[in-house]
Amino acid sequence: MVGASKGTAPRERLDDGGVDKVLFHVLGPLEARGHEGAVLELGAGKPATVLATLLLHPNAWVRADQLIEATWHEQVAPASAEANLKTYVSNLRRVLPTPIDSRPGAYRLRVEPAELDARWVEEQAVVARRAIARGSWAAAVPVLEESLALWRGKPYEGLAGETAWAAADRLGELHRELREMLAEARLALGQPLEAIDALRELTTEDPLREDAWTQLVTALQLAGRRSEALAAYRRARSVLAEELGVEPGPALVEAHRKALAGAPRFVAQRELPREVTEFVGRAREMAVLRSAPVVVIDGMTGVGKTALAVHAAYQLAPRFPDGQFFVDLRTSPEPGEVLGRLLRGIGVASVPSDVDERAARWRSELTRRRVLLVLDDAVDDRQVRPLLPGASASSMLITTRNRGWRLECAEQISLAPLDDHDSAELLGMDARSCVDDVVRACGGLPGALRAAATRLQTRPLWTGADLAEWVAELGLFEEVSAQLSPAELNAFRALGELPAEFDVRLAARTLGLGHAETRRLLESLVDRHLLDVTVRYRTHPLVRAQACQLAALPRVVRIA
Repeated sequence: MVGASKGTAPRERLDDGGVDKVLFHVLGPLEARGHEGAVLELGAGKPATVLATLLLHPNAWVRADQLIEATWHEQVAPASAEANLKTYVSNLRRVLPTPIDSRPGAYRLRVEPAELDARWVEEQAVVARRAIARGSWAAAVPVLEESLALWRGKPYEGLAGETAWAAADRLGELHRELREMLAEARLALGQPLEAIDALRELTTEDPLREDAWTQLVTALQLAGRRSEALAAYRRARSVLAEELGVEPGPALVEAHRKALAGAPRFVAQRELPREVTEFVGRAREMAVLRSAPVVVIDGMTGVGKTALAVHAAYQLAPRFPDGQFFVDLRTSPEPGEVLGRLLRGIGVASVPSDVDERAARWRSELTRRRVLLVLDDAVDDRQVRPLLPGASASSMLITTRNRGWRLECAEQISLAPLDDHDSAELLGMDARSCVDDVVRACGGLPGALRAAATRLQTRPLWTGADLAEWVAELGLFEEVSAQLSPAELNAFRALGELPAEFDVRLAARTLGLGHAETRRLLESLVDRHLLDVTVRYRTHPLVRAQACQLAALPRVVRIA
């Protein structure tokens, strides 16, 4: 019989307003959660069976005799069954986050579509189908992955009766469809290795699923595993002949033909990280990124440089069939190391040992390829110049926190914080009374806004003042400030003592330095996006908050 799950549910995302709202889990052992996410104790098996039966008919009236039949399935219901049912419903009302209505001889559980995993997944399947229909493969992948993550076993596990079995069968078929769609999206994005295991499982579970066989043969062929592709086709043909008495359809035959032709073993790399789902604004910047072959995006920490570059890269990806690479220059700072990885990634077997030779080979290889390269968090132009594509149809998107350097061949985008309208849209909390306080506290930084939105979902009673204090303590700029020289660090700390806008003369008095030395230090902070300047210098509220914390510590003394 159905019971409350004692296991750990899949980790639920809190940044998209979707999966985190699910309160009832029926895609496996029944599980109910409170609004805060804690698993609820449903009691013995019979109350849980009553709940599961109500969830089979969300928002619909279920007759008491149906509930009794499901609860005492294959048993003779006792004379006290109706009284026991009332007790079970009463117990459920005390623990559940949503109400159970009653009328003479019937009960109804009120539940929003997003609160029941089965209904939420059905809605997301529609979203995924639409994305695939318009060729938006990258958009479909996260929707499908989140939907599939909700499955923990057989739907309505342990619940008996024709209605429950029919629902389980329907959801089981949806599960297979979602996996097939995800494999299709992976293949379209040039990721056959990620699709193979899922397709093998599908063809094992349902050997008559010809579309899955077609995708499996295609994935194996694209991954360079020709013999396995041919073996998969033979198996599919045999199963279809034995079970249905038919030959493979045109799509499977075409996949077999391509496998026989022996396509090249090399598969273009698709290394782009997952795209953020809640991307807003940046229309002007996107226009530049679509048109320029080399773009440098500079901006302060948390302003969304990487999110913009990755978002643009997904839009541009179809133009670059020979590979899409993403390199984090914080973890791979040496150009020689990066060049070696890139050359191997485009299929160069023999990589030169000398850095200059690697750079020359890279430029030469790109003259006959279309490759997209995203370089994240470059320190300066010395990291980037050896990786430039030269005269080719390839493109490069570069992000940096330092605006004190330029590439003469590149378009430059200085990314500003979001305005109040886009900030509120990113938060997705227009109905919250503290939204203005949240926007003001975050200062238009998407990194802070996403963190704040997540925090508020787990702290619903927090005020705007509570959140502003928490955001100020995020420490977004600790890594940048740790790279400052002692003199620059003293100047950064002084920002906590200075007003939000100031001139060089006031800063010089605060630092106890001359005008020229003070200007040099302030301009260094400008280059690192720790200050902004027009007529006067201006500090971002979160930069100033961190500087205030540092200002309370002893100054670094420079010893002559």
